[in-house]
Amino acid sequence: MAETTTTTTTTRHPLIGEVKGIIRTDEGVTPHQGVRQYLGIQYATLKDRFAPAVLREYDGKTSVDATTIGPQTAPLPEGAEHEQDLIQHRLSSTGPIEFSDTEALNLNITYPVPTNREDFVWQSDNLLPVFLFVHGGGFQVGSASFPQYDMARFVRLSYQKGRPIIAVTVNYRLGPPGLLNSREMREEGYLANNCLRDQRVAIEWVRKFIGGFGGDSENITLAGESAGAISCSYHLQSKVPLFRRVMLMSGTNLLIPPLPLEVAEQSFASAVKALGLEEKSVGERMERLRSIDAADLRGKLMMIPMLPVVDDELPVAGHSFADFHAGTSGGTVDIAGAKWCESMMIGDCAFDGNIQGLRLAHRKKGIGKAFCDAVKSSSLNPEQAETLLKGYDMTPDLDEETAFERVLQTLNDIGFYAPTLAFAEGLRSRMKTYVYRFNEPNPWAGPWQGRTNHILDIAFFLQNFNEFLDDAQRSTAEAFAVSVFKFVTGEVPWKASRNEGHGKVAMVMGPQGKGEVVEDVPGETGRRAILLDLAEEVEGGMDRLGEVLNAFLRGPPAS
Repeated sequence: MAETTTTTTTTRHPLIGEVKGIIRTDEGVTPHQGVRQYLGIQYATLKDRFAPAVLREYDGKTSVDATTIGPQTAPLPEGAEHEQDLIQHRLSSTGPIEFSDTEALNLNITYPVPTNREDFVWQSDNLLPVFLFVHGGGFQVGSASFPQYDMARFVRLSYQKGRPIIAVTVNYRLGPPGLLNSREMREEGYLANNCLRDQRVAIEWVRKFIGGFGGDSENITLAGESAGAISCSYHLQSKVPLFRRVMLMSGTNLLIPPLPLEVAEQSFASAVKALGLEEKSVGERMERLRSIDAADLRGKLMMIPMLPVVDDELPVAGHSFADFHAGTSGGTVDIAGAKWCESMMIGDCAFDGNIQGLRLAHRKKGIGKAFCDAVKSSSLNPEQAETLLKGYDMTPDLDEETAFERVLQTLNDIGFYAPTLAFAEGLRSRMKTYVYRFNEPNPWAGPWQGRTNHILDIAFFLQNFNEFLDDAQRSTAEAFAVSVFKFVTGEVPWKASRNEGHGKVAMVMGPQGKGEVVEDVPGETGRRAILLDLAEEVEGGMDRLGEVLNAFLRGPPAS
């Protein structure tokens, strides 16, 4: 790994004041190919762990030290390593990442250093497009401070490729502080969906202050992966324009629809019981929720379902597959952002569904028989159930590992593949839509070696694992990044070799460094047609199939 040289630098921001950051240059790289970073800048303040985020303001005379990463919002010191284990390869450790209940709403800014002048600032007539990234982690884990989300190499490559950008990564509240809510909490001034509201405040901060760092506040691409992409799909529902482009990587609100308020109420009641607060007054309950140790709070509420909830104010609403289908209600889904968002890039990994293995690991024993029984006893008729099971070669007597993988394949197709098709179909008539299919296999030892597992695309296109890839894999990583640079700068990310324009085509990336634009159908993209074909025969289509498969994922009813 090339040695990195770090020096400090100071920028005079017109609205903030003096901001101290760092310049990073890798060994063998000339100064004009380095990057400048401002790390851990607090974008919002919090009165307590559940309070609404308040945009950080400045008097223009502030002195901000942005030379080191900020704390994370989840009390998981080894969270970065645990996430890298999902990728199946660890980066060099920088040590445990600090946690804070109220000081962790921070962001990181990375942009290219075009000269060796430390005082250089991009001029107002030459502002750079902004790539604003929201990390994933199921709204439970993750951090912009993790090294796998370091934007230094990504941004440096953008300059080398002649399409310089500024990248911003943001932290937001996770777990109970980000998701726990109830009528009782709202009456006490605690709003729903802190996780999404934090992101909204971060977008507001970027729009207000990024110009002083050389970024164009009117040229923002909001991007996210997994739960971050789900978040982006919710922000696309805003009636107020927030960004110019959006990039959804392996996630939509069809994967995690918002909970109805009554379900959130049940989760809150379960949380109160788990914490032994049933007999306490409202004030006493809230004080305990605010003061209990963060790790203890997280541990005691770990098994209680908490997700974004329906929220008319943000707004946050759920959709069905039918809403996106071209054959329904005029063929367009009611998403406000389709009126103000210029374009969308959306895609998946061939085996994103492996991530659901985390939820099913404790059910692995006998999972083949359990899955067959669940499908046969579902609302599908016997013939449809048999078609689904045969399509995935599922039988009750399969060995445990084979059955587990095939269950995950079905969950992949309903949770990740089918939604990207639906989103593209429902929105391409109103915004430029570019679809990718990531097929480069995982090269590292582990259960998913040789498979294109969840979050592998991030490991590739941010360039942070390049030393551990072969030439063909690095070629895919670089080509993916260049496609993103083109998208962020308003160019066409790839030209169709068939059906020129924005028809139903997709860029297939990998394997072995290959890249080709093909018709976005299973036979061309390396995906399965089973659920797509069955949805044409089942009343309720993909939504009915989703109900069947998600019911199995949630588990059998409590006895």
